[in-house]
Amino acid sequence: MVFVIYWAVIFTYTDFFWFQPWESSELVRQLSLWLCLIGWITASIGTPLTLFAISAGSLKALTFLPITALWWPASVLISQVVVFTTTGESYLNYLFVYPIFILTDIAIPIFLLIKWSRIKEFLVLHEGASL
Repeated sequence: MVFVIYWAVIFTYTDFFWFQPWESSELVRQLSLWLCLIGWITASIGTPLTLFAISAGSLKALTFLPITALWWPASVLISQVVVFTTTGESYLNYLFVYPIFILTDIAIPIFLLIKWSRIKEFLVLHEGASL
């Protein structure tokens, strides 16, 4: 379901996701855009693959779930800070203009962290796995 939601949003708002970081003239902005580009790819592909691996019994994959869940929102936050410090403007209003991004940028990462915590707790309590 995570895969479907992310890709539905990505294909609905293509201008927001399909961009070229090197088009920015500022190096710091380019780096923050690269982090965002890697972030949405990680969230939309890495997270579902990680969840599949966990479902298949891979304990090692469990360590990657917080990374795949948080890279996108962390990179968006970094990008917001970079834009604000360089231009003095914030574009946080996108969450109100396009509320679907509350789901992809906030709700799904929180859900995934809760899921990660519960899976970890279950494995430690019921199977004695050391994580």
